[in-house]
Formats: sequence, structure tokens, C-alpha cells
Amino acid sequence: MSKSAKYTKTDFIRLVVADLDSISSNKEQSKQFLSLQGLNPDKIVADGLKRIKRMQLQINAEQTKADMVAAESVKDKAIQWAENLLSQATFSIKEFMLREELSLNFRNFETLSKEDIKAILIKHYTLKFMEEDGSDSKDV
Repeated sequence: MSKSAKYTKTDFIRLVVADLDSISSNKEQSKQFLSLQGLNPDKIVADGLKRIKRMQLQINAEQTKADMVAAESVKDKAIQWAENLLSQATFSIKEFMLREELSLNFRNFETLSKEDIKAILIKHYTLKFMEEDGSDSKDV
């Protein structure tokens, strides 16, 4: 609108919103208004719901991707810890299990291969680090 106009854009917007408010305060009047404008209210609602669902799925996918990236870094850290423990000459899986208060159904530790022990350590530290990360984020 020009500067010499008596009404501003804000006045115009208020006029439109006031009119819409009176129409939209009643569901049936709203549907009737939209129909008179050549629009299908049911299709608008259905399209809106589809769009909301699509956005929710996209948000969930992005959150899952972020969680997977975070889990991968936790797993990498767990692998480093496991490899560090296995490189120590004094490391004993039996003592480790007792110290960490872990229980296994398998009691014959001597028959475990180095890869089996590494897998146990990686799982243990992955879960432990994920729990620590979860408790850190709740404290914030």
C-alpha cells in the first residue's frame, strides 16, 4: 500500500483475521465457507494429516540416524577400551567379570577365544557408555 493510504497493511491484516475468526469459530460455517470458495474441506484435512504424518516420520528418521551415529561413536570407544584391556598382560576375563559384577551363563572362561572375549568386552562397554551418555543428558 502506498504511504498516503489511510489504512496500513496491519489494518488490512486485522480486518481479514477478524473476518476469518468469525467464520472459523464454528466448524460447520468453516466447512461451508471453504466449500463456497471451491475447496474441499475433507481433502484439506486429509492432506494436512498426511503432511503432519510425513513430517513426524522424517523427524523420527532423523532422530534414528542421529542415534545410530552416536551409537557408532560409542561402539568405537568400546572397541578401543576392549583392545586396550586385551593388550594388558595381566588382563583376566574372569577377574574382569567379577570386578564389573557381570554374570554369564558360560562359566568356562578358559575356553573363550580372544575374539569371544573381545566381543564380550565390546558389548559390555557399549552398553555402559550408552547408559552413561543417557544419564548425562538427563542431568542437563
